[in-house]
Amino acid sequence: MKAAAYARYSTENQTENSIAYQMDAIQKYCHDHEIAICAFFADEAKSGTNEDREGFQNMVAAANRKEFDAVVIYDITRGSRDVADWFNFRKDMLRLGIQVISATQHLGNIMNPSDFLTELISVGLGQHAVLDTREKSIAGVAERAKHGVFLGGVAPLGYDIVKGQYVINESEAEAVHTIFKMYGDGESYNEILDALHGLRGKRGRPLGKNSISSILSNERYIGVYTWNKRKMKLMRKWAGGKPNPNCVRIENAIPPIIDNDLWERVQNRLSNSRRNATNKAKHEYLLTGLIECAGCGATYVGHCSTNAKGYGTRYYVCGNKYRTRTCKAKNINADEIETFVVQHLKAYLLDADFEEVAQTIADAVNHAAPDLSKERKELSEINRKIENGVQAVLSGMKFPELEEEVSRLRVRKSELEDIIVHKESNGGKKLDPAKVVELFRYSTEHFDNEHLKEIINYHITKIYANIDGSFTVNVGVHLNGCGGRI
Repeated sequence: MKAAAYARYSTENQTENSIAYQMDAIQKYCHDHEIAICAFFADEAKSGTNEDREGFQNMVAAANRKEFDAVVIYDITRGSRDVADWFNFRKDMLRLGIQVISATQHLGNIMNPSDFLTELISVGLGQHAVLDTREKSIAGVAERAKHGVFLGGVAPLGYDIVKGQYVINESEAEAVHTIFKMYGDGESYNEILDALHGLRGKRGRPLGKNSISSILSNERYIGVYTWNKRKMKLMRKWAGGKPNPNCVRIENAIPPIIDNDLWERVQNRLSNSRRNATNKAKHEYLLTGLIECAGCGATYVGHCSTNAKGYGTRYYVCGNKYRTRTCKAKNINADEIETFVVQHLKAYLLDADFEEVAQTIADAVNHAAPDLSKERKELSEINRKIENGVQAVLSGMKFPELEEEVSRLRVRKSELEDIIVHKESNGGKKLDPAKVVELFRYSTEHFDNEHLKEIINYHITKIYANIDGSFTVNVGVHLNGCGGRI
């Protein structure tokens, strides 16, 4: 029997010996039971209340590729401390025909009522211990919050933290006041960003429109301390962001930067803006998520500009240009690029030899290295070459051969990204050429307004937008965009 060994420890306070101790016990068990360990997986300082652990996910992916016959762990708590996650894992392994073994506990057949109950009690005790610790921890933090103490994270722009207390940073506070004053006076986000001259936030990144919006809504600037305002996570999983009834809110606990009159003026305008935005008609953008800026690498977003007469024009705008004003790429008229893409995609589907294209795609995916190391290395090298080529073009070098080579590299980059994503998301399963042919036929038969966005996502692998407003469209099969169809 071939087996994978998996170990985990939870907190930063433990040492790597914790992993070593578990692995020693696993190796001894495997030696005594004539089990050959063919792979080792571990997660250091990772909670057992969530399956989103790199080592664990790599182990599951390898299991889907049938690289071993069993998974050996030290005990159930090392696998998971969440009842639902643990039994989902057990059912997945059962479906794959892979045995789960503990070096210290008896794990039976979860389809047997007695074995299931025994295992349920074991993992339930583990989750009970986590919940008990969590409850005590939250109570302690809540008590500290009632005294207005800084509880970690990053301080808001305009403040520094000294001995757990908020202290005004005068130079940053001036920028914060500028943001509130300009917005309260009716200035736009773009005008505010221009006035800040590329000011960077606490994390070192340029402020963008989202940053401005967060600043304008932050009660700390009028001296109000809040903690646990929304239910963001529960047991390390997304909890919906709903208001938390146990929120701690203390007025006059922080030195204010903004006076109440300016705050109210800003909040009134924000409220009116949200109401107007809700009432505006939504514009559809067929190429959302498919256009990448050749200059900075950001994804383009849809934006509608309305002139003085009320006529709107749809554009695609570089995400960095739109949010942070840090890119100078020209906007692309949405009607023009969408018409171009639809016409050329239709021509491609009418002319393509489905069987030949499908076989070429399947060969590229199925002949990829088992661990994708070769593809990852080539992708890294291509990204480096593209970056160097783009920088050369931006510096003024005008060689048709260079631009052609960059375009070729971009096509190969899209192919590699699709191969990697498809292999990872499908657990190493072979790609059936017949499925690709079926997709082509579906796309040809359903090429109408109702299915247009769906078909575009299937066949436009990437669109590269150049600084000067021109663009390159890669057409083929976007495996990552095909969902369950392939």
